[in-house]
Amino acid sequence: MFKKSKEIIWLALFSLLAFGLWGVNENAGSTGFNTLKTVYSARALALGQSLTGEAKNPDGIFFNPAAILNVPGTEISSTYCNYFLDAQGGQLQLLLPKNKFSAWGFALRYMDFGKMERTEVDQFGNLVDDLGTFGAYNISGSVTMSQFLSKALDAGGSVKFVYDQLDDASAAAVVLDLGVIHHPVNERVKVGVSVRNLGFQISHYSDTKYKESMPFTFAAGGSYDFTDRHYASFEFNKANGENFNLRVGYEHTFSPFFQLRAGFRSNAGDYYSGGTLGYLSGLSLGAGWNWKNYRVDYAVSSYGDLGLVNQLTLGYDF
Repeated sequence: MFKKSKEIIWLALFSLLAFGLWGVNENAGSTGFNTLKTVYSARALALGQSLTGEAKNPDGIFFNPAAILNVPGTEISSTYCNYFLDAQGGQLQLLLPKNKFSAWGFALRYMDFGKMERTEVDQFGNLVDDLGTFGAYNISGSVTMSQFLSKALDAGGSVKFVYDQLDDASAAAVVLDLGVIHHPVNERVKVGVSVRNLGFQISHYSDTKYKESMPFTFAAGGSYDFTDRHYASFEFNKANGENFNLRVGYEHTFSPFFQLRAGFRSNAGDYYSGGTLGYLSGLSLGAGWNWKNYRVDYAVSSYGDLGLVNQLTLGYDF
């Protein structure tokens, strides 16, 4: 069974790589409920959002629901995200490891896009921009469960509800995440595969009931502890509405109290718009501090000419 599980996981990895090489996605940017792809974790952001293949990972609630198994203990954390323009978001997360065979996780996320000017074009083709402002926001909640299957394999799933409000219109959807974590003979190596945002819309923005496309994501990756101080992760990621991309991360532990992190996403060119900062797209940096049961993580990630995304996470282990 161990050998068979290993072969299935690696087959999925290589299949994903081959799938991504077919070329440019013609439907880029065409999905709805795109905030489902937003990561709310300073550590994950710093590591290039490459944590699908990390075990014992609190951020598995987002990346791979199988990964929350065997986290050190009950944990509560809160993340604040400073996004583009006036957009701000955050997450409140709770992990409840039941025993070495199962674990539960709960998360509540939000994104507020601030106020935007209402504009329209009149019958003569002139832009009318004195019509006031409107707002937009998003709220989502999730329940995650992870289960031990064998010494070689853990599995997990998440059910998520998402609600979008745009001016006086709204829409909602229910989606499912599924994932597995494989434990090879070498205990320093972990491999993971996940599918995210597989679901359907339950309410619509208009009476025409136009069906939004879900931001379905297929990800596969791995992690390796070179030593107790050096850790690396990678991930192949393909989301509906985006091009195939590679994500990598590195973490150096200077002491039990302090870590430095760096990461990169290969879809850097997607955020270049002819300015001077396009070459920085996809790069991320961060640091972590631990004291007793408390931890503080900070990260900054470049989206090139669009700007920087900053995140701060505060956590407490019971």
